[in-house]
Amino acid sequence: MRHTSLFLISCSILLGACHGVQVETPVVQKPLQAEPTLAQRKAALQEKKKSATQVPEVLGGIVQSDEWIIYKEKEQEEFKGHVFYDNGVYTFKANYGLSERKQNTFTATQNVYIRQKEPQGPTYEAWADYGRYNYKTGKGILKSTSTQPVRLTMTDSAQTVYASARYISFDTNAQIFILTGNVYVKRTTSEGTQTLQADKATVKQLQNYLRLDGQAKLSDEACNLEADTIIYDGERDESYAYGARPLATGSDEQGTFAIIADKVTSDAQGNVVKLDGRVQGWIVSPELNNNKINRQF
Repeated sequence: MRHTSLFLISCSILLGACHGVQVETPVVQKPLQAEPTLAQRKAALQEKKKSATQVPEVLGGIVQSDEWIIYKEKEQEEFKGHVFYDNGVYTFKANYGLSERKQNTFTATQNVYIRQKEPQGPTYEAWADYGRYNYKTGKGILKSTSTQPVRLTMTDSAQTVYASARYISFDTNAQIFILTGNVYVKRTTSEGTQTLQADKATVKQLQNYLRLDGQAKLSDEACNLEADTIIYDGERDESYAYGARPLATGSDEQGTFAIIADKVTSDAQGNVVKLDGRVQGWIVSPELNNNKINRQF
């Protein structure tokens, strides 16, 4: 059931790319002397994963629903009520589904839920009101038609990532993903929590690239950055913030600070920061305040 697997693959790529990290499923090495029962279980799992990347002539044989209608001339299949598919790795649910073989598309509406759980890997989940995917071009959308946004989560042993937006378009071949409308991303690890906010977020995973446009905000427990546009360019190992006079505030071991400039440029680690154009701000450092030179004033 390829439409299900690729919906999930797109969600996993998106969540990994939002933080400059490509999450890959660990490769489980086959034991030198595997027991027959273990080998059989692995073979069964491979068959399930293989079936999830193929589109059979008739989907009704593997998709459960209350009602299944076939339109032979249109080459369409319609699924109504409790639409469900589960092969052990991929799970798909909706109230309505439509397969259109001539257009190579599958559309799902009403309480759409998708989950991917790889053995010894992270779990990806998505919730939406509407989803459409072209399994030939690799392009699709997830969108909200209610008060609830499209929601994505990724959970593994090291972190939990949550993302939401009103509309998400994606191209699984080019690995480009665009989130639009009240974009919010939250990442929680043992080291703390990071959040991203914007009107629009563009992710290009192959280039390790993230762009936030419109009321962009980047925050962690030590620093807050606000600008019209914030860009992370992994290939160049640089980050940029410009438009609406970028404002950076926060605190570290050196003290507290608030800085405004026309443009802020930094390496990806934040070790080297460059401020351009009408730089203003202040830094309060206990080390500076207690310096002997201050006693002269």
